[in-house]
Amino acid sequence: MTEFFVNPLFGLSLTLGVYVLSDKFLRKYKLPVLNPLVLSIVVIILFLHFSGISYKDYNIGGNFLTMLITPATVALAIPLYKNFRLLKENFYPVMAAILAGIVANCLVSVGFGYFFSLHKEMVISLLPKSVTTAISVDLSHTMGGVNAVTLAIVVSTGIFGSLIATHIFRLFKIESPVARGVALGSTSHAIGTAKAIEIGEIEGIISGLAICVNGILTVLLLP
Repeated sequence: MTEFFVNPLFGLSLTLGVYVLSDKFLRKYKLPVLNPLVLSIVVIILFLHFSGISYKDYNIGGNFLTMLITPATVALAIPLYKNFRLLKENFYPVMAAILAGIVANCLVSVGFGYFFSLHKEMVISLLPKSVTTAISVDLSHTMGGVNAVTLAIVVSTGIFGSLIATHIFRLFKIESPVARGVALGSTSHAIGTAKAIEIGEIEGIISGLAICVNGILTVLLLP
């Protein structure tokens, strides 16, 4: 039985299976405080805990999905290329919004670290929280941050942003598809883009563009 759990197909099948079931469950029951990613994480943690299977054994297969993060991030260049016209038409507002988002993110992260008296490494780990995972983890590592903390805050930021986005748009009467797309893409990265696609086609396209531009600018400016 031990050989079964250390087989790469076990971790891979468990991850994909739990996510698919979580997605179907939430499509049917629509719990606003959860999304498939959150539910999958909780279910897998509970399963590993009560079954006694170590994370190391599970991650032999789960790591295959982690390896796909980088090529998936690079693939974001495809919608950027296909919809470059849309970016040019809205170049100044998009760039201004993304730059404002980067500055606000840095101020919030530093302020959070100052308020809670966090060590420098922890503050650095929080800085790339609004950049997609593959970029943020490498950037955090390069600047001296803690990868595990960065990964946790990036996922948390994406989930939180996708959950509150529609409420924020409604509260402040934000109806522009471009503004909605930029907000989701530049703050909640891939998870926010998934939400943007649900809201509308233009929102999804702009959000995908915002991920690319935000990632490039953050890599250039943050260090």
